[in-house]
Amino acid sequence: MKILIASDSYKQINGVSNSVSLLVHGLRERGHEVKVLSLSLGRKSYREGDDYYIASVDALIYPDMRISVAVRDDLIDELTAWKPDIAHIQTEFSAKWLAMKVVKKCGIPYVMTSHTNYEEYMKSKKVNSKLARVIIKNFERIVYGKADTLIVPSYKIQELVDIYKVKCPVVVIPTGIELSNHPHVRGDKERLLSRLGVKNNDKVLVTVSRISKEKNIDELIAFMPAVLKKDPDVSLIVVGGGPYLEKLKEKADALKLNDSVRFTGMVPSDEVYKYYQMGNIFVSGSTFETQGLTYVEALANGLPLVCREDKCLINIIEQGKNGFTYTDEAGFVDHVLTILHDPERQKEMSKTSTSKSFAFSKDVFVEAVEQLYADIIERKESGEIRLSEEE
Repeated sequence: MKILIASDSYKQINGVSNSVSLLVHGLRERGHEVKVLSLSLGRKSYREGDDYYIASVDALIYPDMRISVAVRDDLIDELTAWKPDIAHIQTEFSAKWLAMKVVKKCGIPYVMTSHTNYEEYMKSKKVNSKLARVIIKNFERIVYGKADTLIVPSYKIQELVDIYKVKCPVVVIPTGIELSNHPHVRGDKERLLSRLGVKNNDKVLVTVSRISKEKNIDELIAFMPAVLKKDPDVSLIVVGGGPYLEKLKEKADALKLNDSVRFTGMVPSDEVYKYYQMGNIFVSGSTFETQGLTYVEALANGLPLVCREDKCLINIIEQGKNGFTYTDEAGFVDHVLTILHDPERQKEMSKTSTSKSFAFSKDVFVEAVEQLYADIIERKESGEIRLSEEE
């Protein structure tokens, strides 16, 4: 197949970019001809092999978001002349509108993926009104409505687009991870813990994410005094960098948790697995995730999970088998200590997590998307579906 994949974010350090890169590489490995349409980080368009970057400027309204400044671009004409069989659009913004030029001129079907829960994002910015919900609902109905299929990464997002009455077919395909990027190794754990100043006998909770307010890491820090009251030998390690890091450090300092809460700052992506493996339990307070790839990475590294209850955890956490969900401080403390104080149960939960991770492998993910493309192209060729119309 000749596949055009469009994304505002590609080869950057964020969840959307990682998902797109994984799919592109997987499809190319399977012998498909894949070209990527994305945005450059400046006002000049350029091409790197089969990756096309169109001129753009900083949007200033959403983290890392950019807007294309190209009214017409020779690279778009080149992609049109290539005549792809299908387009997969992974954004609601500039790269979508650029890709739709190709879709319309070539008369091909297109698939979209929803990566962002805009309702949760608006709540995190304290814009929590009926008007905001109506705007988001109508925005998603318009943006997704004419796609031949909308891919969502979790049942949480499927339920949301159903509520919004998005008219196109919707399928759940969780984004996968490259399991080989998370080898189980020995030797680094003690060195890293020592470098962070964590005591040898400490039991370690670890959370991994971009450090932003909506990730609700504040809550994990706020719960630590209650954990320490029952077991003083517990540490929390916060892995990652981001705009909210200094605020979290201030919160830990105010609660006198400097000896129990440690911050790594930004960690190279090819070394993140080592930081998961420092922990006894992966913890998260976020309800912002559409799927939560860090949850899947935690599974791959054999960690039990204790996470705030959220619908994106359906099919990730099997309650009591590889982790627990919580709704309040008491639940968090109880679940954490239940696992930490029962080494045999922790060991069994770790095995279950590792086994569970295979369902989220790159191969499973890429094969599901590949089959979806083939089905849509076949339906188009048989006349079962109409050609995509320009929005």
